[in-house]
Amino acid sequence: MQYLNPYISYFARTDFRDDRRLVGLYQHDRINGAMYLLGRTGSGKSNVMKVLLYQDILQHRGACLMDVSGQLVQEVLEIIPTYRRKDIVLLDATDPNISLGYNPLRKTSKANHALVTSSILDTFKKLWGEQGWGVRVEYLMRNVLLSLQEQPFKVSFADIPKILLDDVYRNKCIGYLENEELIRFWGKEFPKFSKTDTLPALNKVSGFLSIPILRKILVDNTEQVSLRQIMDRQQILLVNVAKGKIGNDGVHLLASLLLGGMASAGFSRIDTPENRRKPFILYLDEFHNYTSDNLIFMISELRKFSIGFVFAHQYVGQLKNSIREAILGNVGTIVAFTLGTDSKIMERIFYPVFAATDFINLPQYHVYIKLLINGRVSQGFSATTLTLQDIGYKKDYL
Repeated sequence: MQYLNPYISYFARTDFRDDRRLVGLYQHDRINGAMYLLGRTGSGKSNVMKVLLYQDILQHRGACLMDVSGQLVQEVLEIIPTYRRKDIVLLDATDPNISLGYNPLRKTSKANHALVTSSILDTFKKLWGEQGWGVRVEYLMRNVLLSLQEQPFKVSFADIPKILLDDVYRNKCIGYLENEELIRFWGKEFPKFSKTDTLPALNKVSGFLSIPILRKILVDNTEQVSLRQIMDRQQILLVNVAKGKIGNDGVHLLASLLLGGMASAGFSRIDTPENRRKPFILYLDEFHNYTSDNLIFMISELRKFSIGFVFAHQYVGQLKNSIREAILGNVGTIVAFTLGTDSKIMERIFYPVFAATDFINLPQYHVYIKLLINGRVSQGFSATTLTLQDIGYKKDYL
């Protein structure tokens, strides 16, 4: 039977005795409170994301799926109906012939420059680690990124080494600066930086730009993705950053930069009246691979700009404490699948309905849910997740 409702996204059915009611989220609750899927590999998290995303596709809603395995993106591509294929934007980091790219330093309004810079720095800081990062490196990189964004011509990550090493290019950039603090930095402070000070930044940036697929996406692309346009046109962005193909650092770099770009695009909606901001859902699968402290700010603020989140991963220990607290403090709906050590944490959250052993013994596709309903979180209850067929998927319908 087909369950499609423009106001509700279904994903489960209650299974207590003979009570088989559908379980779904109102669209306003999807924006006002993030959805958190937690459970072991193979327990059914990806299926729930696919079921929800399929409904978004059918209902002409906009969304982005970030996939670090590549499998979920492929499965979604196979279920897209013909009439929505024109709205699909595929950014496949495993395709050596990719022409579509993303430039984190693409031109935006000056009001966004500080946010873009902070997001990039946050990504670099996590990627480089404490030993390759410090106050002096961060200060240098902040001024570099802010200065590049003020240029009237196209800039990219390839210009980071250039502005540090090429006197002619640097002086050209300084000539276009209007910010007095940036002018003072290059005139008074930068000459005091030694090669030792600039070497960490040069080595790291040059290092990831030497990886062909990363350079192709970030610099040498023939077509650039516009995240704001994707949101406003209610398109579907599918991002394949398969870890097995581009490595952990590549995943973190690309996915984090795209996530930061999504935040910038979302905040730029300040120029659009609130009632005209079209809802957009970010599906972040295995999100611990590419999150940073910037996510804490994003999930608490982006809801004001009609951006919702669906987070999925395997266990709480994959997150640093600050991010874990932010996630658990901002989610509206929790869907718990089969768990191991996290069963104790969920026992406290679902108290007094379920015990730790209940979470450990859950079969595949069986879940315990705390559901956000019109801004209020329900008591925990058990359910079985829906399949694509439950919501009307038929291959010949495509």
